[in-house]
Amino acid sequence: MSDCEPAPASRRFVLELGRAMHALGSPSYRVEDSMVACAQALGMQGSFFATPTAIFAELAAAGGQAATTLLRVQPGEHDLGKLADLYTVRNDVVGGLVSADDGLLRIAAVLGRPASQGPLASLPAYALTAAAAAPFLGGGWVEIACAGAIGLLVGALSLAAARLPRFRRVFEPSACAAAVFAAYACARLFGSDPGIASLASIVPLLPGLTFTTALAELAMRHLAAGSARLLGTLALLLTMAVGVGIGVRLGQLAFGPGPEQMPVPVADFWQVPALFAAAVSFAVLLRARPAQFPAAVASVLCAFAGSRLGMLVFERELAAFVGALSVSLCANLYARWRRAPAAVVRTPGLLLLVPGSLGLRGLTVLLRQDVVHRADLAFQMLLVGSALVAGMLVASVLLPPPLDVEPESAA
Repeated sequence: MSDCEPAPASRRFVLELGRAMHALGSPSYRVEDSMVACAQALGMQGSFFATPTAIFAELAAAGGQAATTLLRVQPGEHDLGKLADLYTVRNDVVGGLVSADDGLLRIAAVLGRPASQGPLASLPAYALTAAAAAPFLGGGWVEIACAGAIGLLVGALSLAAARLPRFRRVFEPSACAAAVFAAYACARLFGSDPGIASLASIVPLLPGLTFTTALAELAMRHLAAGSARLLGTLALLLTMAVGVGIGVRLGQLAFGPGPEQMPVPVADFWQVPALFAAAVSFAVLLRARPAQFPAAVASVLCAFAGSRLGMLVFERELAAFVGALSVSLCANLYARWRRAPAAVVRTPGLLLLVPGSLGLRGLTVLLRQDVVHRADLAFQMLLVGSALVAGMLVASVLLPPPLDVEPESAA
């Protein structure tokens, strides 16, 4: 091996770190920043380009000839427990505490370890998320109970999708159709509002977090990654809207149009236990370790308090800016204090603020051809998403997270 070529272990560590961060749900700019930091720490010069489906890496020892590598990757799901361990590995290698060889072994150990939450834990988490969302959508006790029961159905379908790759491709529209159909059955049996029960039950499926990540990547000038992720999000919303339309039609044919009376919402103070329930269920769905649960609860409470404070000054959509700003400041403070990924705190809070439900409502309204009067929901989704990104960017200026390199920006 020439002295100008990077050591195989060092090169492999940088590439495997990028692949692992991508698989655990990190945005493109964070993947690139971490790969640059590790390359510099290991005495290499590197240039990286991450997208939702590929990572291009050019690595060379100082003064040596560069070699380009293409990594074919697939967008991964969030796993806060493994992500925190991966950041520890990255920090140890960058700080010179462990070698690249040991870092490779530790990355393999992190990825090979079972998730902090077993598959069966997602069943009650889906139900709890749905039941917790119903009060915020104006539902009463009947809608809360029906949403929780339908959430169990959606969770069972998610377990089936994890075991059946072919079904995984159509999981979201199929789950939406089944949830809406079940909501009409509940409306016939118990007099619940099918719209509230069905929308609350599919809250865990809404790609609002992916939508916000796409806007953040666009704001960070990662145009290819942001555009690809945004188009993927819109395509998913369209297929979910088709599933909702099918479920509505089948439900109406089988059980009638549903009750005409408006639901009686629960008292406002019930939103407090609903927030705690949502925080715990978010932590489970994000595969957080039990030690990270308090951070998830604090994140959700911070996001809710910030958005409610923002509503005193701004319109409802722009209030998301204050919520994102407050939760991002807490996340960056947590990252500086614990030397851990800010996503541990930021992600659960953003899940409470993301605009996925607005997008699904807008698309289902368009399916009913009510373009003139209700197309503003799609604009509201874009406005809420932009407000969230603005809050994250302002927080990164007021209290930057700890960085190993100096990228253009760090949300």
